[in-house]
Amino acid sequence: MIYNEQDPKQILEYARRLEKNTIRETNTVFETNEGAATKSTSPKYMGKDYQGKGSFGQVLEEQYFGKKNDSVSQPDFPKAKMELKASPLKRLKNNQIRVKERLVLNLFTYMDIDKETFGTSHFKMKDTLILLVFYFYDNSLNPLDMTIDLVDIWECLKEDERQIRQDWEDIVKKVHDGKAEEISEGDTLYLGACTKGTTTLSSMQRQPHSDVLARGRALCFKTSYINHIYNVLKAKGNEREQRFVTKKDATFEETIATLFNPCIGMTGEQIQQKLGIKVEGKAKYAIIARMILGFNRKGMHGKRFYEFDAADIQVKSIRIEKNGGIRENISFKPIQYKELVTQDWEDSDLYQELTSKFIFAMFRKTDDDSDYYLSGYRFWNMPEKDLEVAGQEWFRTKAAILRDDFSDMPKMRDHKVIHVRPHAKNKLDEMETPSGRMEYKRSFWLNRDYVMKTIVGIQKASS
Repeated sequence: MIYNEQDPKQILEYARRLEKNTIRETNTVFETNEGAATKSTSPKYMGKDYQGKGSFGQVLEEQYFGKKNDSVSQPDFPKAKMELKASPLKRLKNNQIRVKERLVLNLFTYMDIDKETFGTSHFKMKDTLILLVFYFYDNSLNPLDMTIDLVDIWECLKEDERQIRQDWEDIVKKVHDGKAEEISEGDTLYLGACTKGTTTLSSMQRQPHSDVLARGRALCFKTSYINHIYNVLKAKGNEREQRFVTKKDATFEETIATLFNPCIGMTGEQIQQKLGIKVEGKAKYAIIARMILGFNRKGMHGKRFYEFDAADIQVKSIRIEKNGGIRENISFKPIQYKELVTQDWEDSDLYQELTSKFIFAMFRKTDDDSDYYLSGYRFWNMPEKDLEVAGQEWFRTKAAILRDDFSDMPKMRDHKVIHVRPHAKNKLDEMETPSGRMEYKRSFWLNRDYVMKTIVGIQKASS
């Protein structure tokens, strides 16, 4: 073998020959032949028909590293204790590069993970030192001909041990509590538990502390976290600012409390005076909420802190009237019509947004109607049962776009969770459809009644 299988640095050096090339161009399938490295043209690799979602990873493992693809419970490079993972990229219209999907790590059973501690976990043994290969996905190409953009090593416990451990423990706690069926990818920040299996029925598993069957799941790095990893590794060696909102020896949620709590009971105007800012316009209270958390004016629509970037935490505001009602539905990003129809639900933009963690700042109308005051805030993620309902409406939307029938989008009266409606600045604010014609922009929206019941109605005021 041309690299020392016990040395992660040598494996990385060998792997980096792929950067800015394709596997075919690099032309390096190596096998060990009596201790000597020889180029292989073995038909057992070259003649194999690679198909499916993980085909690039299989090609990479077998035709570049000369390793048989299998499902053994040890790292791909056992002597180096390092796992090999491939992550697809996509290029947006503005030429920015984004990770296409979450990074699935390994399947687990509820019966087995219930017996583990974090220190003895299969995850810690297999997935904490990862050789990452980021490549540009193109379904029109053979996996051999997809260009590799970046190759590097990520040590998640060296970078983010406290949050990764917390995420793992939050997942396992639901198993311990007999609530595995309630696990949602949105429960956690970096490490998620994604569903696996072609249908819900075929993927159901037993759990140790309940008779209720639960969908089979795998541990994964959430899309936001793997996208963050890509950006960090891409910037490696360059001078870059890295700011943490989390205070030393405090959790993320504890730190958020120290920022929000001093402002509880203050009006929007009083908070602006406290922060030394002046904000007007429709998004006034959303901007105030972000600036309480430390975003500056330039960053108020972006991410300036490590945790917000790595977990893609959404900060939103809700204005509550004196009668306890709210005016607004909660909107998401405009639907990319041509892109949505190429996506699967669990890799879709909407799924990624709904499985993010949200911070909702609650502003209530003052008694004299002159302003709104900050009454509290809460962390929220969509429960699994509601996420399944949103998925049904997403599929309905996809079908309507494919039929070019934009009158058949989910409406607010159709369901209690989510709907589709215009989100355009004016009639000229349009987007191209798969049929080639232009349609004004639309977004998914959380229904106002759903927000009232699920978010505002069970608001936990901070103390």
